[in-house]
Amino acid sequence: MTSGVLKDKIGRPILKLLKQGISPERLSLSIAFGAVIGMFPVLGATTLISAAVAVALRLNQPVVQLFNYLVYPLQIVLLIPFMSFGAFIFQEDPPPFSVQELGALFRQDFWGTIASFFDTILYAIVAWLLVCAPLFAGIYAIGVPVLRRFGPTAKNSVPE
Repeated sequence: MTSGVLKDKIGRPILKLLKQGISPERLSLSIAFGAVIGMFPVLGATTLISAAVAVALRLNQPVVQLFNYLVYPLQIVLLIPFMSFGAFIFQEDPPPFSVQELGALFRQDFWGTIASFFDTILYAIVAWLLVCAPLFAGIYAIGVPVLRRFGPTAKNSVPE
């Protein structure tokens, strides 16, 4: 009895939100945008950016946010490489610190760190754009056929 109520009151609404009558192409776009924006090299900005992109492009908001959150560990791991790659692109010295040191700086004074590393952050954003454009295309290109075959609108999918 309890599991039936949970399924009806929680499970089905969540499943409906995730499906939203969405095509494999739109679902793959939602996944690709969520994953790529989730790696944006500015800590704390990805949720708002993902939400804005999802609203502007009429993408599946829960899927965009889900993949944004799933790649959060990659955002942390790729922060220094994006900064270093950006410095390389602009022929500047790479940042001389680790992810832990950068995290400590942000925790001590978020806005002060942003101000002092403004150029470095801009370089990292340029590097992110260069890396994520082909990454986005790859996620989308792989996602569409996979979702056509196995996604919620596939002919062999299990009914609600």
